[in-house]
Amino acid sequence: MYNLNWGLIRYALFTYRKGSASGAAEALNVTHATVIRGLKKLETETNTTLFNKSPSGYTPTDNGKLLIAAGEKMEAEIYQWKRNIENENSHPSGLLQITTTEAILNSLICPHLSSFNLLYPDIKLEFSTSYEFNTITNHAFDIAIRSTSTPPEHLIGRKVKHVQWGVYHHVSNHAGDDEWVGFNNNSAPASQWLSTLFPNANVKCSASSILSQLEAVKAGIGQAILPCFLADTHADIKKVQSLPDDFTTDIWLLYHRESRDSPKIQAFINWLKTYVF
Repeated sequence: MYNLNWGLIRYALFTYRKGSASGAAEALNVTHATVIRGLKKLETETNTTLFNKSPSGYTPTDNGKLLIAAGEKMEAEIYQWKRNIENENSHPSGLLQITTTEAILNSLICPHLSSFNLLYPDIKLEFSTSYEFNTITNHAFDIAIRSTSTPPEHLIGRKVKHVQWGVYHHVSNHAGDDEWVGFNNNSAPASQWLSTLFPNANVKCSASSILSQLEAVKAGIGQAILPCFLADTHADIKKVQSLPDDFTTDIWLLYHRESRDSPKIQAFINWLKTYVF
C-alpha cells in the first residue's frame, strides 16, 4: 500500500498539464530542481516510471496516466472540501486567486483596488497574469477575468465589458503608416485581425503582451491594433482608425459552478459590478 504525498502528486499533475518540469515549477512557484526531485521521489515510491522525457517535453506513461487521473479526482475533492468550509463562514475572508491579463489588471482593476481593501480587509487578493484558461479549469484559480468570445462551458459567469479595438500610432508618427507592431501569438484575435485587415503590413517587431505592444507604439516603432480601453488613456498615442464592429471582443468574469455561493467570490463580483465594470 502506497502512502503518497499530495504535494508530490501535484508535481506530476502540473508537469503533465504544462508539458515540462520548468512549466510546473513556474505554475507552482517552486524551483525546477524541486519539481525534478519530487518526480524522482514519486517514481521511487511507486516503483514505476511516470513520464517519458523527450525534446518536445514530458509525456506520461500508461502508469503515469493512471496516477494523473487519480490525482485529478483527489484535487477536485480537496477543492470541493475547501469550498464547503468557506461557504460555512458567511464572512468573506481568505485567499482569492484571480487569473486575468496584464491589460485588464493594470488598466481596469488596479486603479480601484484600494476600495476593495477598505470594504473587505480580510480577503487577500492574489493575481496571476496569463492568456491560458486551463489555469482555472484545473482549479489553480478561483476566478478568471478574460477576453473571449467562447467561454468554457463548464464555467459560469457573465460578460462584463464589450471591448472596441482600433489602430494606434505615436502622436508624432515616427515610423509612418507602413510599419507595424504585431502580436507573436497567432491565435490571438488582434494577430488574426492584422492578417485579415492589413495583409501587407510590414511588422517591424512583435510581442506576446498587449502592454509590450503599447510601449512599442509609444516608442514610435510602429502602429498596432490595441484595445481602446487601454490605448485611449495614453496621451502620447492616438487612434487613427477604428476597427469594424465585427472585430471586437468581450471581457468575461468566470468561476466554477460549485463556487457560486462562496462569500469571498460573491464579494469580489459585487465589488467589480460597483467599481470596475
